[in-house]
Amino acid sequence: MPKLFSTSSMKFLRQIERPEKDLNRFICDNWAALFPKFTFIKSEFPIKGNVRSIGTGGKIDILAYNPETKKFIVLELKKDFERNITDQAADYRDYIQENFSEIYLHSIQSYGAKLPNFADISTSSVEIMLIAKRFSVTQIERVKKAKDNTTTLIKYFWFEDGLVFIDYINNDPDEEKIEALNTRKINAIQNIISQDPELLEIDRFFGLSTSGKNAFLEFISTLRKTTELTLKFNQTKIAIKTPKTSFSAVKCGGQGKRKTILQINTDIDVSPLKSDLIIDDRYRGEGKKKKGSLGLERYEVFIRTNEEIRIFCDFLNGKF
Repeated sequence: MPKLFSTSSMKFLRQIERPEKDLNRFICDNWAALFPKFTFIKSEFPIKGNVRSIGTGGKIDILAYNPETKKFIVLELKKDFERNITDQAADYRDYIQENFSEIYLHSIQSYGAKLPNFADISTSSVEIMLIAKRFSVTQIERVKKAKDNTTTLIKYFWFEDGLVFIDYINNDPDEEKIEALNTRKINAIQNIISQDPELLEIDRFFGLSTSGKNAFLEFISTLRKTTELTLKFNQTKIAIKTPKTSFSAVKCGGQGKRKTILQINTDIDVSPLKSDLIIDDRYRGEGKKKKGSLGLERYEVFIRTNEEIRIFCDFLNGKF
């Protein structure tokens, strides 16, 4: 049996008995918090005509609408346990399906419900939500085994101090959120596992520098069209080896005066590109050490935009 302990009064709170009308009022007054995804239509929704086991009329405890599934929802409430609660709700469901047009017009004209166009609402089925203190094992198993998954069972317990305990037997919306989150995490893990090891290393090297990574991927894609290459990673640079020459790539954050997103060092003479790109020549003269510390190559090419990496890649085409 559920128990609630109050840390303010330092005691277990007693369960209390409240009439069914109080349960109805509690749900209606707190609708936005309890069922934020559903559209409230009417409490004690009146229906007329042949409602099977109910006779010639009756009232649906609460009628609502699910914008996600585009279906009406019948909420049937019971103070305690009711053996026939599922049959009664099923009668209402069948009535709505058989008198769909009337229910739709009554909802929007008499109660001002904000519903989509008539043609956009599903007439194939109606969802059922049963709220009671207890359900039989048979009721629970029957609902859980149903293929259409259109019935939700919710247990409630009323405690002193105005506290109400809500327990979803199935279709808990919070479980759906957790499941969706877990699915996204699993997909992300699977993507990492199935990812090319080289691409994974590139992701690690560039981190949050997406623009630099994309420029680098375009650069090595251009090289691979005409030559073989191997990559070697360390903390400061990526060394790129080809049969004829070498490059090195340095991650930049797009900061500073040059706003560089990627620096590529090369021994290929790129001086013809000086009018289009920022290029530094590290050569100091015969027998002298090249200036700078990153990479062994002579020229430093500073890439700032996607257009500049394309200019550089176009220049490299045909060099191998």
